[in-house]
Amino acid sequence: MSEVVGRPMRWHPALVALHWLTLLLVIAQFLIASPMRDESRNLVERFELYQLHKSVGLTVAGMIVLRLVLRMVAPVPPPANAGRWLQRASDVVHAGLYVCLIALPVTGLLMVSAAPLQIPTLYFGWLAVPHLIGPDKATYELMQSLHAWAGNLLLALAAIHVAAALVHVLIWRDGLLRRMWFGRRWVALRGDQR
Repeated sequence: MSEVVGRPMRWHPALVALHWLTLLLVIAQFLIASPMRDESRNLVERFELYQLHKSVGLTVAGMIVLRLVLRMVAPVPPPANAGRWLQRASDVVHAGLYVCLIALPVTGLLMVSAAPLQIPTLYFGWLAVPHLIGPDKATYELMQSLHAWAGNLLLALAAIHVAAALVHVLIWRDGLLRRMWFGRRWVALRGDQR
């Protein structure tokens, strides 16, 4: 894979780390979400699972903000050699993933803030996160619906993202996945080098 003048072959290592860490935390969020809603569990367990879910969600939000800032300052690889419509589809899926990853913590925090039962949010058990608004049943129900909708949309977009990555790896064999993995040659180089 050759360099485009002034552009790296790979994503910056910090962006790579944040990408894979975000993936792991999002998987954890979906694994936590099911048992936390299980009403057969005792209240202490459910409280702890909700607190963990909220803490991980806030962490993901912070990571996404950091990713967006890094994308603005770090050199990025050129787009894949795909047709114009495939590149646009890729851009839409990536934008949708970012929107969902921001919408989920925002709707979650607003849902908790508007909940009729005001349970504090303790970031990993030690830092109280203030509620943004007061109790409001209509807002609570709206945020609950939007949170669920964003979660389902995230799953759909992630499935498309993974399917596209598999096409690049298994069918086109174009080395695209290596760009989102750790490697020595991420810095922007001058000229065409291998």
